[in-house]
Amino acid sequence: MSKTTKRSVAVVTAAVVAVGGAGAAFAAWLLQGEGSASAASGQAAELVVTPNTTSTTALVPGGTADVKFEVANPNTFPVAVTDITFSDFSSNKAGCGAGDIAFVDAALPAGATDLVVPAKTAGGNGTKTIEYAGSLRMLPNAADECQGAVFSFKVALAARSNAA
Repeated sequence: MSKTTKRSVAVVTAAVVAVGGAGAAFAAWLLQGEGSASAASGQAAELVVTPNTTSTTALVPGGTADVKFEVANPNTFPVAVTDITFSDFSSNKAGCGAGDIAFVDAALPAGATDLVVPAKTAGGNGTKTIEYAGSLRMLPNAADECQGAVFSFKVALAARSNAA
């Protein structure tokens, strides 16, 4: 073969490879798809409140006391407590009861994490001890029978999810 023929064969071969390669690239099919999917939201579980009797203040006539309690969160997301109320007061002593103490709508704890109850983890429910300062008041004319009494009452919480 002459030099010119060899050169022509090389150029034609290179052109065929280049065009063939480009053809292969265009031979790929483009596809699209469409369908539907679904997702269901979970259901929030109620928080659980248990007493914590290590309050640092005691009730005296005309005075207020701090109330400490623990909140357990069985949800897989953190929650922020937005309101706290007390009701259904009773005492362990006859002659001393609901008419001797009252809920004080005091300011909620103000720290950024004071009212955030962490989410449930593999280790169990998220828990938070909350101390509601000055939230329980003994009336100034409380019965003498209230000395040394232990008061029980219902704690109601309002909360919202605090997921990031």
